[in-house]
Amino acid sequence: MNELNELLALLQVFKTPAYDKLPEIDLYMDQVLTYIKKHLPPFKESDKDILTASMINNYVKDNVIKNPVDKKYDKEAIASLIMVANLKRVLPIQDIKTILSSPNDIEKLYSVYQKNLDAVNQSMLNMEKALTAEDELTKIALELAIDASVKAYFAHMMLSKDTEHSKEKKKKDKEKNTQE
Repeated sequence: MNELNELLALLQVFKTPAYDKLPEIDLYMDQVLTYIKKHLPPFKESDKDILTASMINNYVKDNVIKNPVDKKYDKEAIASLIMVANLKRVLPIQDIKTILSSPNDIEKLYSVYQKNLDAVNQSMLNMEKALTAEDELTKIALELAIDASVKAYFAHMMLSKDTEHSKEKKKKDKEKNTQE
């Protein structure tokens, strides 16, 4: 039980700043990397670089996040990168791109992200009250991994359907415009 309490204490570092607390001034790549690494813990020891310059360049090239202006990333890009860094642990980058390119603006999307991250963290912290001394960390880890796996699968399927629906709508709109 003491081991679980130690692990739950690690969740205290798994918080990201509110949108209005993100830097107001645009940041260069190295500043962005430092800022995000400060606010997102690594997934595992070998994963100490949750984001690298080349990853960010690829996200820009693949239109996952918007292009920097004069090699500087604005508040919206930083919020997007924080979400990408966290979500890439459970979703393919194409799904994350779909989420970030939804009609919502990034500030609203980040607010939803923040609210849900805080709720999940709180639910994890409340978990210790529901556990008995007989529960094993391995069993709990398996339950959490299954939960994450099923939810990630469902999210992927939802985003795939949304993408298919968007493609069909564009195709129908194109056909309609061609007929007119």
